Amino acid sequence: MSRHTKQAVGLDIGSSKVSAVIGEITQDGNLDIIGIGSRPSKGLRKGAIVDINSTMQAMLRVVEDAEMMAGCRIDSVHVGVSGIQVEGSTTEVSIELPTKEVTPRDVQHVIEVARSQTSSDQYEALGVVPIEYRIDEESGIANPVGRAGAKLGVCAHVIVASRSAIDILVKMLDQAKIAVEEVVAQPLASARAVLPQEERDKGVVMLDIGGGTTDITVYAEGILRHVSSLAVGGNHITHDLAVGLRTPVSEAERIKRQYGRALQSLIDGDDVVDVQGLGAQEVQSIPRKFIGEIIECRVEEIFSLVRSRLQQQGLSQGLDAGVVITGGASVMPGTTQVAEATFKMPVRLGLPTQISGLTDLVNTPMYASGVGLALLGRDHLLETGAEQSGHLKVGLGLRRMAAWLQNFF
Repeated sequence: MSRHTKQAVGLDIGSSKVSAVIGEITQDGNLDIIGIGSRPSKGLRKGAIVDINSTMQAMLRVVEDAEMMAGCRIDSVHVGVSGIQVEGSTTEVSIELPTKEVTPRDVQHVIEVARSQTSSDQYEALGVVPIEYRIDEESGIANPVGRAGAKLGVCAHVIVASRSAIDILVKMLDQAKIAVEEVVAQPLASARAVLPQEERDKGVVMLDIGGGTTDITVYAEGILRHVSSLAVGGNHITHDLAVGLRTPVSEAERIKRQYGRALQSLIDGDDVVDVQGLGAQEVQSIPRKFIGEIIECRVEEIFSLVRSRLQQQGLSQGLDAGVVITGGASVMPGTTQVAEATFKMPVRLGLPTQISGLTDLVNTPMYASGVGLALLGRDHLLETGAEQSGHLKVGLGLRRMAAWLQNFF
């Protein structure tokens, strides 16, 4: 029995997990989530792949999990790159107008010039977002097409990523017989999933807090203004607990997930937690208040570092929509309250929207990036009218694993 569908697939390769989201595009253009997969991964550090074998195995397993749930095969994906591999900068370039009147081709040309000037042997431009255009001496133009002049300029925010990081991603997917539709800066994918246009227009900061990094994305007046990353995330909370409680990292992670609170005031003062000590040490009874103190200090530090970054970039004002936090490390109770106290503005938890289907499974910040990548895939398919079909598969994940092991080694 075959099943042919128009699909959009997001593959999120993060510092602590790898996940895949398969969406089926409905007749009215919506994205119906039909398959997901998620597995822990230890192959990345601060968003960079440091163990190709471990990352590859996790990727193959989540792809197979998502395929099994959806009952179809993944042929191509939108894949994200994040962390310290990605950064944004504002640039200005200009071109001479051959016809003295701006055409759509001229606009595309000046954007490509901005892209080429920010690309290098080390970095590749993933996206160019125009902030404003300039014709001769007149600036602040939103749409220059049809305007007369001798020179067209653009002020744009350009997102670049490490070429080596992109090459590794593409190589792994090629070995797995999966085509890459597009490599996307993951902060933009998360923003696509959790930020409505109204918040972008008012001015908003989105923080995607992952295992090894915290990605910062700022929109003002509906335009992307800033993308950067801090090399700190949920894994640092785990390691703080491991040191402070003198317990293995695996036990610290369990304590964080089961008992973690980012705000000490949410903890009953008399509660204690049994914690396994290092080596042959006996189980210790640790006050939850002490655990909360360790966590709250690190969470405060993360938000304080973000605040300092925004101040350095002159982005602290005009953020009327406040702060949106998402990513797997944002779900700990008390995190939004700590953020509100740090930023002195409204804070909300960012959940994926504009989807249907298995929403009960993906309605969590940990799937923001994966859903956003699938939504961007949907947008691309609708814009181009391209067909991406899937069909019933049998044991494809095992065949991919065998093919990759043979080719890679």
